[in-house]
Amino acid sequence: MVAARAFPPDSAKHRDAPHRSDARHRTGERPDAPSPECGRRQAMTFPAYITTSWDDGHPLDHRVAALLSKYRLEGTFYVPATTSDRPTMSAKQLRELSKSFEIGAHTLNHVDLTSVTTETASREIADSKSWIEDSTGVRCECFCPPIGRYRKEHVHMVQRAGYIGLRTVELLAIDFPRSLAGLLHIPTTVQAFPHRRAALARNVIKRMAFGNLWRYIRHGRTADWPALAESLLSQVVARGGVFHLWGHSWELEELDQWQRLESVLRLMGQFARQAPAVSNGQLCRLPMPPVAASGQTVPAAEAAAAGGRR
Repeated sequence: MVAARAFPPDSAKHRDAPHRSDARHRTGERPDAPSPECGRRQAMTFPAYITTSWDDGHPLDHRVAALLSKYRLEGTFYVPATTSDRPTMSAKQLRELSKSFEIGAHTLNHVDLTSVTTETASREIADSKSWIEDSTGVRCECFCPPIGRYRKEHVHMVQRAGYIGLRTVELLAIDFPRSLAGLLHIPTTVQAFPHRRAALARNVIKRMAFGNLWRYIRHGRTADWPALAESLLSQVVARGGVFHLWGHSWELEELDQWQRLESVLRLMGQFARQAPAVSNGQLCRLPMPPVAASGQTVPAAEAAAAGGRR
């Protein structure tokens, strides 16, 4: 086992959420949002945030980081120590990246947790946290299972290892993190990848996330990820919630998606005043919106506001 580090409270430099001194922000009211159509929708207004995350620790993550910096956006990079089929960042590159962005854990060896023993899974989850903290000197608070695969027992392992957030590969969500088994589960909105419609449907059906399916239908059922991102981002800015873009830098290279990525990041940067950019860890430490804290999620608020217009 890799030895765990002890960190003083002020060492987690990526933890604190952006300061928002306006009293209207503290109550969930956003003065920059478009006017609601009616009083019922106004009562369901959420604060809005933007976040991004990037998996696998490929050296091209530094190109993603440069684009995020260009548009003053935040990102969490989920980095394994090694992968079996692709290069990963050197120790020097990882330290350099950690100076500006949050680093999350992605197991030590990029293993599918569902394909290894309980002991191996537990070791991969816990030791990847220690490895990142030893490598960067910064507390590691978020974990992302490789290939998005995990079981209930792995959720408990992640919680016991000391993480606060588990980023999933659920798509088409605009929810704040959901608390489950002592851990905040972080869904995503759009992947920087040209998915077919059938793949998006499978993602929804596997999780029985039918609110996400309804959202996809309402936003045009497009398979063009930048167009889908623009539509969902506009909704988050207008109505509140979280817009979460994620991807793999090596896929951006292989599929020639860099120009499309930059167009989406540019748009996200333009909305940064209405929807502040935060890392995944910062997102987990934000106070829950008043409505969400009372038990009504963003999709539930959407359905109520739709009022039978399906």
